[in-house]
Amino acid sequence: MDVRLIAFDLDGTTLVRHQFISEANQRALREAARRGMVLVPASGRMKDFLPQEITSLPGVRYAITANGAGVYDLETGQAVWQCLIPNEKARQVQALLSEYDIFVEYYDGGRAITRRGDPERAVAHFGIPESKLHFLTKDYRLEEELGEALGATGLQPEKINLPYIPSEAMRQELWQRLEGLGGLTVTSSIPDNLEINAAGADKGAALQALAGRLGIPQAGVMALGDNGNDVTMLRYAGVSVCMGDGSEEAKAAAKYLTGPHTEDGLAQAIERFAFA
Repeated sequence: MDVRLIAFDLDGTTLVRHQFISEANQRALREAARRGMVLVPASGRMKDFLPQEITSLPGVRYAITANGAGVYDLETGQAVWQCLIPNEKARQVQALLSEYDIFVEYYDGGRAITRRGDPERAVAHFGIPESKLHFLTKDYRLEEELGEALGATGLQPEKINLPYIPSEAMRQELWQRLEGLGGLTVTSSIPDNLEINAAGADKGAALQALAGRLGIPQAGVMALGDNGNDVTMLRYAGVSVCMGDGSEEAKAAAKYLTGPHTEDGLAQAIERFAFA
């Protein structure tokens, strides 16, 4: 297989416990770069929350962020492709979310925005598990009220993120109500979250746009992922691989399966398909 670009999800694919990359995965990615392959992190995370261990890898210049809403040139910090939520639609979403007592954050230009005081109340008030607190260590821009900020600034978010929803019933209710607004893509990357993007913003569309920019054909693109927000890029890539412990919808979208992400499934897949 003539793989020229490798797009890889982070949480549940490349990283273990959302923070750590194994030596085997590092070796495989570094060897791919040595062989001239372009490495592209493809994450639901915003640009400024990509781990330095990932962005410092050789071969990483571009990153697909916020589920595909923003493709960034990491050398310049500038977006080379975007698909943002229109301000009016974001205001509709916020009006709906204000009916629920949940943690809400917005991604804008690679940074995160949330309500003042909410990060400090994450555990005691919102019940966010200790295992997820790493996701709240962002350098937030703080606003008194998110709805007022949307109206005052005209913000068009890359993504609206609900990092923790306390019950499956609430999660399903929110998912249905958000989809009912129209003009949105609602996905999930872990079982108790929801991620809201503009319709047309997904990892597959972003990957296709970046590959076209770089002159790389679809057949030369490899994608690795594990969950719902990876489905579109797994469907697009010429070589697509789902982690062995991935979701059923991600497995159905991928052409191949590899080992679990906790057992270096990414390294196994790169060695098998990109180095063959």
